[in-house]
Amino acid sequence: MKTLHRLAALSAAILLSSAALQAQSGILVTDSMTDPAIIEAISRVDADSIRTYIGELVAFHTRHTLSSQTDPSRGIGAAVNYLVAKCKSWAKPWSSVRPAPEVEVVRYPVGGNGGRYDRKTTVPEVMVTIPGTAPDKEIILLAHIDTRVADVMDSTSFAPGANDDGSGLACLLEVVRILSDTPLRQTVKCIFVSGEEQGLDGSKYMARRAKEEGWPILAVINNDMIGNTEASGTGLREDHKVRVFSESRSGEDSDPRQLARYIRETAERYVPAQEVKIIYRNDRYRRSGDHTSFLKEGFTAVRMSEYCENYDRTHQYVRTENGIDYGDMLSGVDIPSLRRNIQINLASVMNLASAPARPEGVKIANAGELSNETVIRWNIGDASSKSEGIGSYQVLYRETDQPVWKVLATVPAEPSIPAVRPSKANDPTAMEYICPLSKDNYFFAVRAVSPTGNPSLPAVAR
Repeated sequence: MKTLHRLAALSAAILLSSAALQAQSGILVTDSMTDPAIIEAISRVDADSIRTYIGELVAFHTRHTLSSQTDPSRGIGAAVNYLVAKCKSWAKPWSSVRPAPEVEVVRYPVGGNGGRYDRKTTVPEVMVTIPGTAPDKEIILLAHIDTRVADVMDSTSFAPGANDDGSGLACLLEVVRILSDTPLRQTVKCIFVSGEEQGLDGSKYMARRAKEEGWPILAVINNDMIGNTEASGTGLREDHKVRVFSESRSGEDSDPRQLARYIRETAERYVPAQEVKIIYRNDRYRRSGDHTSFLKEGFTAVRMSEYCENYDRTHQYVRTENGIDYGDMLSGVDIPSLRRNIQINLASVMNLASAPARPEGVKIANAGELSNETVIRWNIGDASSKSEGIGSYQVLYRETDQPVWKVLATVPAEPSIPAVRPSKANDPTAMEYICPLSKDNYFFAVRAVSPTGNPSLPAVAR
């Protein structure tokens, strides 16, 4: 490419007709946009395995943060040993290109300054690192090991935690099992944290460590209570919906919002039976999850959670009163719905881990001009890096009152018949696309797409 590429639409009518068709689904669905490796991987998510994991976790009686660490069959120590053994059984080297996943028990100090601790101690949690084949980024999945009953200091009563957060643990276990023999470009870390019910202490420790050690985190997805489908009190049942909570401290196009949209789009493509509802909040009223710890350290993080909550089960002593069953037992987990939520996690992680880096330098190049056309410009790098993992770019757009991106155009990474821009911006390391939509009426973004159809997170045109 000798000069800056200015890619004009052959016909405004054709372009707008194409955009209208794409707008019906919100994404451009073509064979090139569906990765066969992801389809194969999510088909391996197994309902019987999920049920078995949760049943075995419930059998530890309690996984309270301050429960026994030495009892071989009860308490958080036994649960940690179980998670380690499971993950190590799958942690085999895939090839000389990618070593075996690393399973690490992490311990951190708690107590001594009041709060939800009656003593000083150290608490265990588990981190499984699945190395990428050529990594420069990391994707983090979270779920919490610990459970509780109504009294947060009660570390001995039966606290099964089948849904809170056995459902999230089952998600991470399935992801570790499947990705252990599925090569990906980027590294994936599955972190089974503890101390969530005592104040997010395990995730605070890991988020601080990530910041201090400079982990190159691309995204954090926290899975906390993703298996219930019936609301207490109202009886509302939603077994084909799941929520993704995303904060927006820097506006509607914050990175957490972009990640939430990405998860929703991935679900539409690979798990269409499960609808992702983006919730424009960090979390639910009066509560917080482990993703918040990573947000506070500056990382991009969201929470996935069931659409309906059952307060008769969450943080309850196991009992029956007036014909109502209380307590977080396996019978309250909807396994088919949970399986779909796990598939969404796996598809989203694989999509991100196989995608190119998001484009840099994305901007509206004619922002200072009075024009009904919009020129979108982005960097493509020098000749040595142009084709690194990039099959095409997609120009995205949305109306200013709409939440979800739509695909306006797919642009080949190296267009065969580019229109040459004759202006002073003669830059061979950049690309431009001109479209007949007014910059006053829309937001625009660009993302890079791999040859196998894995899109990067979008970069908003500023």
